[in-house]
Amino acid sequence: MATRSTGSRAGTRISPRLLWLVPVLLALHNAEEAIFFPRYLPFVLARLPRGWQAVAGPVTSGQVWIALALVTATAFLVAVWVERHPASALGQWILLLFQATLLINALWHVAAAVVLFGGYAPGLATALLLNLPFSIYLLHRARAERWLSAPALWALVPAALLVHGPLLSALLLATERI
Repeated sequence: MATRSTGSRAGTRISPRLLWLVPVLLALHNAEEAIFFPRYLPFVLARLPRGWQAVAGPVTSGQVWIALALVTATAFLVAVWVERHPASALGQWILLLFQATLLINALWHVAAAVVLFGGYAPGLATALLLNLPFSIYLLHRARAERWLSAPALWALVPAALLVHGPLLSALLLATERI
C-alpha cells in the first residue's frame, strides 16, 4: 500500500507491488511487439509518407529489438532505483512517465490498428488489455493519493508526448549505430 501523507501535500509513495507492475507490463508489451513487429515492418515502412521513408527506410527488426530491450531495461533500472530510494520524487515521476507514455502508446496502437493496418497492430493486445487499464488506474491513484504534486503530475502529459514521439524515434534511429 502507498504510505498516506498527513495533510494535502504531495509525498506519499508508490506501493512496491504497483512499482514493479510498471516494468513488468512494459516488458510484456515490448515482447508482443518484438514477436510480431518483424512481419509488419515492411508494411509500416511502405505506408509512411515519402519524406519519412527516407529516414525510417533503413530501420531493421534488429534495431527495433535493441530499442525495445533498452527501454525495458531502463524501466527495470528505474524501478530498482525507486525501491531503494522510495522518497525520491524524481524516481516516482520517471516511473509514472513510463506509464503515461504507455497510455499514449495504447491510444497510438488503436489508431495504428484502425488507420494503418485495418485490424491488428503489433502490441495492440497488451496495449488494450494491460497497459490502457493499468495506466488509467495508476495515474488516477497517483493523483488521488498525491504521490506527486499536481504540477508534477500534469508535467507528465507533455513529457510523455515527447518520449513517445521524438525520443523513441531518435532511440530507434540511434540503434543503427549499435
